[in-house]
Amino acid sequence: MSQSLNVAICQINPTLGNFQKNIDNISSNYRKAVEKGANLVIFPEMSITGYPPQDLLNNQNFINENIVSLEKFSRNVTVPCIVGFVDFDNDKRFNAAAICQDGKIISKYHKIHLPNYDVFDERRYFENGNSVGIFDLNINEKNHKIALQICEDLWEDEYDRKISDEIINHNPDLIVNISASPFAKDRKNDRMKLIQTNYGNANCPFVYCNLVGGQDELIFDGFSMVFNSDLQLIDMANGFEEEILFTDLTSKSSLKNISSDEQLFKALSLGIKDYFKKTGHEQAVIGLSGGIDSALVACLAVDALGSNNVTLISMPSRFSSDHSKIDAKKLAENLNSSYKTINIDNLFQTYLDVMSDHFEGYPSNVAEENIQSRIRGNLLMAFSNKLGSLVLSTGNKTELALGYCTLYGDMSGGLSAIGDLNKSEVYNLSKWINKDSEIIPQNIIDKEPSAELAPNQVDPFDYELISPIVDKIIFGSDQKNVNEEFLNLKKKVNINEHKRRQAAPVLRVSKKAFGIGRRIPIVNHFHE
Repeated sequence: MSQSLNVAICQINPTLGNFQKNIDNISSNYRKAVEKGANLVIFPEMSITGYPPQDLLNNQNFINENIVSLEKFSRNVTVPCIVGFVDFDNDKRFNAAAICQDGKIISKYHKIHLPNYDVFDERRYFENGNSVGIFDLNINEKNHKIALQICEDLWEDEYDRKISDEIINHNPDLIVNISASPFAKDRKNDRMKLIQTNYGNANCPFVYCNLVGGQDELIFDGFSMVFNSDLQLIDMANGFEEEILFTDLTSKSSLKNISSDEQLFKALSLGIKDYFKKTGHEQAVIGLSGGIDSALVACLAVDALGSNNVTLISMPSRFSSDHSKIDAKKLAENLNSSYKTINIDNLFQTYLDVMSDHFEGYPSNVAEENIQSRIRGNLLMAFSNKLGSLVLSTGNKTELALGYCTLYGDMSGGLSAIGDLNKSEVYNLSKWINKDSEIIPQNIIDKEPSAELAPNQVDPFDYELISPIVDKIIFGSDQKNVNEEFLNLKKKVNINEHKRRQAAPVLRVSKKAFGIGRRIPIVNHFHE
């Protein structure tokens, strides 16, 4: 029966809480799909609301408006459509999917498995559904048994209830999963393996429809997929962009390959683009040091926003090397972005003069170094206030982990673009950017990293050595047989939690980022 289905998978980018815009987008995609002959149209998890709504779900008006919006949309539906929303029944909230047909909502499904780990806390808001989603749909005078699930229902390994077994026992003609699954390295392959492993005996096609777009720290990558009755992948939507994927569930398309570096670049670019667009910003300002981190952020910002919307500011001091100033200017020229130079040495000297009596008798140390960083942070924020632009902070994950960053200095900003990339990943992605032509001056990639806050200063770490160790600490990997260096690094990570708590939101591209998915007390005397 499934062979008579022409399915449209609508991979859309909703804006959280903008119900009118979301309904307009859903309606537009639905009409396009039907006009091209689709007889089943599918939208992602929580398409009506955007995802994740978090504590907006405690506002009854939010719930009500989402339901009214769904009902409004359903009145114009002819051929069957599946769309994600928030259901409210008997004073309980459900992460739900509605099946609409012939001008009304004909069925609903409530998500059974509610994720409550990492960035997910759905049990805080939702009740579990009870019944497996099996629905009979009459399409073109033929009956089709559709199995419907929502995102985490697929990720069933950590749950006692195996939804896959229940679905397979019903012998469906088609299985549909609607998701809001955020991007992380290898996550696309993880989804594919789960589908093929859990439903290898289903003997029917499988359609996976995923959300796309940025929401605060999260980036939804799309990559919606179609599997035939043998569970072979036969089609996949593009990543990181809206798309309607049409399929008859049998024909195989040429699958596009996208490298991990390209995925990472596109994810971060989309995260920046949507953060700016959805918060009402257009212009970005970035402090350009001549180092690798700020260079990468500048490249990402230009890709996301366009060169005309990015201002790069060099703020050299007495300790800034000539090559850093040259490299910064060259990068700005390569990116065709506005470039300004503000020498901070007079400001720095004024601080030293003002504090001289108070610092008398104390050796020069990190206090003087951080004054320079904070001067730069203040100048960037002045540009932000005057021009209405948003500052992008430039610290990487390794630096944030070890506290090698300055509160109210280089940590200043409205968004941390690369705060989930370790230092090694920063270098790798920068090299990928230069794969066709030199965008980032090679000297920036080759030279020894330095904050240039003191004479002849270089970063006190071998990043190739410590980056993977720090990642193990953050991910909570096997920590048996650890050495003294590991323990010292772990201590540094723990004692700098107060800095990260005050950092800008970090775009999440790994399976464990700093931010909402990692909640460690600031006051913490526990040692393993």
